Amino acid sequence: MKTFVQPAAKILMGALVLVSSLAVGQGDGPDKKSFAVAMYPAADASKVWMSVEKPNDDRRLQVEMRDDKGQILYSGVISKKTKAFHQRFDLSQVKDGLYTFRISDGQESAERSFRLSTPGVQEALPQRMITMN
Repeated sequence: MKTFVQPAAKILMGALVLVSSLAVGQGDGPDKKSFAVAMYPAADASKVWMSVEKPNDDRRLQVEMRDDKGQILYSGVISKKTKAFHQRFDLSQVKDGLYTFRISDGQESAERSFRLSTPGVQEALPQRMITMN
């Protein structure tokens, strides 16, 4: 049961992050954002997905990933014609720490921060199992 619960919990958490991230900043009126951003973990623990939607806008977006010292580790552009952008980022070569993705069109910006950490070695205690025939 434990092997099913852990992946299901990760999927549920990813879905919640996706839904909550997409809902942020979208509305009607003058405060309506020109794009929506969602980030969620991939199945591989060293990778993360980013999705950006531009429903009715023809602006170019700048995407940057920075470390906690402000150093740019990734910089890219989403073209004016691209309405949906989905990118998987491999973080296996990045050190543990706090990182921030910043997406900007020059007028509006959105930031998504996350902490990358590697768990330490944990002692595994032997488990007893009961099988019935």
